[in-house]
Amino acid sequence: MDLSGQKADYLEEFRCEVADGLREELDERGARLRDLAFAEAEEGVWATAVVDLPERSGPWVRRRLAVPASGPDKDAWPAGAVFASAPVQELDAPSGPGRGDGET
Repeated sequence: MDLSGQKADYLEEFRCEVADGLREELDERGARLRDLAFAEAEEGVWATAVVDLPERSGPWVRRRLAVPASGPDKDAWPAGAVFASAPVQELDAPSGPGRGDGET
């Protein structure tokens, strides 16, 4: 899978949507997006978000397939918005990270 051209543009738009979407939500919770990285695999391109949470000693990592090997299945901004919303929902859950049994 080639990360140049159209795919690189898609991933940049995805990155911007995730960073913008998560930054404000994480700030409200005292957390911060440390890193957002992409890695190629046989299945496609994976996005990995690394988040620093105040109640955890180590980073909280969330990973998801951003671009299937067959190509994007939706536009970059909604895909990025979905990726960004999942960690926020987990943070708000009663058993979210850093809250006893939910720490992952």
